[in-house]
Amino acid sequence: YQTEREVVVSVFIRNVKEEDLKIDVQPRALSLTVSLPTGSDVVFDVDPLAHDIDVEASSHRVLQPKIELKLVKKQGGIKWTKLEGEDESLPTPQADTRHAYPSSSRKQHNWDAIVKQSAEEDDELAKDFSKNPNAGGDSALNEMFQKLYADATDDQRRAMIKSYQESNGTSLSTNWEEVSKGKVETSPPESMIAKK
Repeated sequence: YQTEREVVVSVFIRNVKEEDLKIDVQPRALSLTVSLPTGSDVVFDVDPLAHDIDVEASSHRVLQPKIELKLVKKQGGIKWTKLEGEDESLPTPQADTRHAYPSSSRKQHNWDAIVKQSAEEDDELAKDFSKNPNAGGDSALNEMFQKLYADATDDQRRAMIKSYQESNGTSLSTNWEEVSKGKVETSPPESMIAKK
């Protein structure tokens, strides 16, 4: 397989040891020789390669089921149509990675811009939390809990952790004297039922 930067060649020979492997990588050629326990050699030669490779940046790994050769392309962005021989492939232009979804709408929406705008609005609302405690949604709520925990004493922090964990997230108390007396029971809202 290949990526924008490299071509990965897998040679499937099981249980090869590094000392039984000889690899010779040239800018336009590749040679791999494996000495088998039977005394014979397996040779894999590719000469010439379809394009130039960066010999210094290229590498190999010996895995249990195979030998993996990572050949770094000298000129990135070219999709090799073949491994060996002359290949007249030109660099492929980078495609727009955004997906074009079918829609019956006459107007196209830039969803990336909408997500960015929504995030900016959430940030603004979180800043206004000090003025309006109902503003900000989840980010404001998280900020409020972080501030509450940061400003708490050690006993209050201990009470918060114990009450939240033992109640399965349904209760949060800062009163250590009360929480330390026993297990904090799960207490879901009226319309909910706690699952065990």
